[in-house]
Amino acid sequence: MVTFEYKGVVEMKGDTKAFGQNGFTKRDLVVGNPPDSPSMYPNPVLFTFKKDRCALLDPINVGDAVKIQFTIDGRKWDGPNGVRYFTDLTGWKIEVLGGDGTSTEPVPEAPEVPADIPVGEDPENLPF
Repeated sequence: MVTFEYKGVVEMKGDTKAFGQNGFTKRDLVVGNPPDSPSMYPNPVLFTFKKDRCALLDPINVGDAVKIQFTIDGRKWDGPNGVRYFTDLTGWKIEVLGGDGTSTEPVPEAPEVPADIPVGEDPENLPF
């Protein structure tokens, strides 16, 4: 599994949402450009934290500078209106950064996902 990293400022932290009978949960986080970004244009990026990793966002606040480690997950969904493809940026780890861009104390990591659960796949194959 390839892991990527993104730094920015938290613009929105969503509530944890549950789906289906088996308790699948997810929580969204929108991170925008860091204050020192050379870009003139806003670049809000949506990250999704799933299952046990939803709790990683509890101590995070809007306005915090953060560093996120994530994977890119894609899936195909064959629905009533035809085939659709979805891509998620799935958060695995998050750290609050100090004012100088260095890491402060990292947020505790969630437990590892069991090997028998495919990464990036919803148990009920939901299209979101």
